[in-house]
Amino acid sequence: MDNNSQYAKPDRSSDDEIRSDFDILASEKMFLDVFGSISGIAAILDSNRQIVYGNNELLDMLGINSIEEIFGKRIGEAVSCQHANDNISGCGTSAACSVCGTVNAILTSQQTGGKVVRETRITTSAERLTKSLDLRVSSVPLQIKGRQYYVFAMQDISTEKRNEYLERIFLHDLLNSAGSLNGILSILKTGTNPEEERSLIEISEEASRDLVEEIIMHRKLRQAENGDLIPDFKLYSLAELVNSVVAKTKGDFCARNKEILIPEIPEGILIETDRMLFGRILMNLVKNALEASSNGDIVKIDVKCSGNLIRIEVHNRLVMNEEVRHQVFQRSFTTKGSGRGTGTYSVKLLTENYLKGRAGFVSSDSTGTVFFMEFLKGEKSN
Repeated sequence: MDNNSQYAKPDRSSDDEIRSDFDILASEKMFLDVFGSISGIAAILDSNRQIVYGNNELLDMLGINSIEEIFGKRIGEAVSCQHANDNISGCGTSAACSVCGTVNAILTSQQTGGKVVRETRITTSAERLTKSLDLRVSSVPLQIKGRQYYVFAMQDISTEKRNEYLERIFLHDLLNSAGSLNGILSILKTGTNPEEERSLIEISEEASRDLVEEIIMHRKLRQAENGDLIPDFKLYSLAELVNSVVAKTKGDFCARNKEILIPEIPEGILIETDRMLFGRILMNLVKNALEASSNGDIVKIDVKCSGNLIRIEVHNRLVMNEEVRHQVFQRSFTTKGSGRGTGTYSVKLLTENYLKGRAGFVSSDSTGTVFFMEFLKGEKSN
């Protein structure tokens, strides 16, 4: 392995070699007929994983008019994968690429000489916006005039993954909230003393609010993915927002036998944000930290202010392994079982695309795992 790569071979074909391959393929009528019959998004790659040909569906996906605009690029570079430029040698050569279904499908196809199918998640970063792709990809070897190529096809399975989320997360959470509310109403129906009745009514009101909020948040997440979400920005006390989230989270099952530590946040620190979106983002981070913790562990929230910047950190002592670190913000990735991955993905999506902030994390033996969000301070108008 070359020193310029942390994973796949970094070698690249020259512009002249790419043009020569394109001319060879364009002159083969049988190839053109067969390639033209492929349904879906497809490209032809050379032995260095570079694009030398593509169909109209590929051009439409990328929003370009000519294949020449992506001549010589690798798939990750063409779709603006967030890791494509992590290494100077480009797509496939960073440490994060070791868990990428795209490059692994191509490499396995090269090694076995056969068709390889993989599922992959690609997070793209273009024009400062984060977008996640769920794809089923395949790589098939192809020889023409003694030269080796690979037919690379992509199928968008985002709808399939969204339906999986709907079935396993959204409906599951709704049933839990509805079941809790139904249980409380059943107790009220049997009759209680006035003091117990007032308490149960308050609990039922809170359960019903949670139910409505869950439905609204699901709708907002779908709007965010489609680019249709319009945040409701208002000025809030940061202390009030953080304390509200912590108070609600402490009653969750994942918080049992664990402690949440929060700092004293001066009431004068203001943040301009969407209350519901901010609350859900912070709650996701705190719940993730609690779920990663053991009985007796402490989850710590820190708030740091520097100039006009607010940084909110959520700490837990667990250290992520390398595979998890490379995929933690990708849609549908999870360590909790199939269909459970939207929490950290929504943190990144909502923070950076809609709340004018930045989200990230560090995970090491010395720090444990620390997720953070950064926002600009809000200011009262005169």
